[in-house]
Amino acid sequence: MKLKRTTGMLRVSGQDRARRSGAPVTTRIRRKYVELALTTRTMGDVAVVQCGGKLVFQSEASALCEVVTKLVGKYRSIIVDMNDIASIDGGGIGILADCIRNAKDAGTRLVLCRVPDKVRRLLDLTRVSSLVDIASSERDALERSRAAA
Repeated sequence: MKLKRTTGMLRVSGQDRARRSGAPVTTRIRRKYVELALTTRTMGDVAVVQCGGKLVFQSEASALCEVVTKLVGKYRSIIVDMNDIASIDGGGIGILADCIRNAKDAGTRLVLCRVPDKVRRLLDLTRVSSLVDIASSERDALERSRAAA
């Protein structure tokens, strides 16, 4: 079964389905949305990355790690605002832990802020919360970042 990509949707090729199943040609539509939105802004030597959506293993978590990796060499501190994260899975937690380690190895301070309760419980359960500072607000995260200097 081949998938053809159109704007915002995936379509199953009707010819392939008809050829395999002998069924009449129809089109089945699946909606495929980007599951994570990232916005970056800077305040002096601190970068703030706002995340929204799902932080799951595939391209979404990799996108966050890629953004953080690009910022690591340029800024003293990086704040990841997770307020709008709807869900996270084990793969997302693993990639987040890799980002935290990469930032520490490069000498950059990484602070998570406004982490939703469900996500915080998973970070505590997997002990990833012990690797990084977690602030309750962006202002608190900025103060922690500046105090570390």
